[in-house]
Amino acid sequence: MRRVMAIVLTLFFIAVLAIGCSPTSPRPMDNNTKTGEKTGPEKAEADQNRPDVLGSNKRVVMGFYVAGEGDIPSSKNSLTTNAKLLDEVSFFWYSFDSAGNIKNIAKQDLAAKSFAKRNNAKVYAVVHNMVAGQGFSPGLAHSVLAPGVRTKFIQNIVNLAKTQGWDGVAIDIEKAPPQDRGNFSAFIKELGAALKAKDKVLNVSIPAKFIDYPKDLWSGAYDYTAIGKAADQVVIMSYDEHGLGTTAGPIASHDWVDKVIGFATKKIPPQKIVMGIPVYGFDWGSKSPTVPAYVTFSQAQRTAKSKGVSITYDEETETPHFTFTERGIRHVVFFENQRSISVKLGYAKKHKIHGVAIWRMGMEDPSIWSSVQSYYGTNRNVAK
Repeated sequence: MRRVMAIVLTLFFIAVLAIGCSPTSPRPMDNNTKTGEKTGPEKAEADQNRPDVLGSNKRVVMGFYVAGEGDIPSSKNSLTTNAKLLDEVSFFWYSFDSAGNIKNIAKQDLAAKSFAKRNNAKVYAVVHNMVAGQGFSPGLAHSVLAPGVRTKFIQNIVNLAKTQGWDGVAIDIEKAPPQDRGNFSAFIKELGAALKAKDKVLNVSIPAKFIDYPKDLWSGAYDYTAIGKAADQVVIMSYDEHGLGTTAGPIASHDWVDKVIGFATKKIPPQKIVMGIPVYGFDWGSKSPTVPAYVTFSQAQRTAKSKGVSITYDEETETPHFTFTERGIRHVVFFENQRSISVKLGYAKKHKIHGVAIWRMGMEDPSIWSSVQSYYGTNRNVAK
């Protein structure tokens, strides 16, 4: 589900030829506004077989499962360790071609899927438009959103959910062209109806924003109101405030996250909103100031130790970071830890939303899971 993963995959495939829900081109910031129609709460299909997620601090905790990416480990150990805290697991395993045919693009560990199900977690198949060496493809998205191809694409997605035993589908189509705004909304509406008929959940990941500008190259294609009406769950990707295409800064400063989720609740029923939580970091080097390296919590910790530098916690943005210089290149590293994640969990609780989604398991500070359990709570582990 992640744009940051495209950084690793792009560099990896380039190396082979000479792979976090990550951008492959600069990610524009939203600086324009549009008034959207406020909608009333609707009961999501995903809610029908579970207790009220807003009652007694019960919320859904989702984790994204990704195969190994170079030096970044797969999500398997994290899933094994934290399965009892997860209500849902989304497996980043599928893409598609321009004709709407589903493609297996990752090594599929079916034992991990079975393990999640045995631990009573719903399992979702992530279907995305990432292309090896390119990242998320606007052209590929445009192809399958066109009315003719869209019908076939939807049929293939529903068939995947049915034949492969998934509880639902998680759509992660990023960088859709702004002119496809109407087509994307129609796609979600039609897919939602088709999946509901088969008793399957529709989960959709969409870019974070706090204003709506339909012509924006990054977020313009995503009509929060329309998507909120059609989907069962909507993951707001509330991360990459700074990332590929920007200079160094917090992955998701606390006030930015609050603003993003606050905006989302005005457009989408809160009981459908799942707040995406970043557990990774970026290392910006002065030689390429807008092309950071994608790093795990452990990698960030090891780097700071090996360079003999202290990690600073910025209370204004609620983010840890550090700097060092190597071979004349100045590096600035921002990442997330238990303290910064706990602040974000507080905003999920403040806005009374459906849940949180961890992007991605295997990159996190292991301590965050105690905060997830004690501070936020899940359907099985209710906060006291």
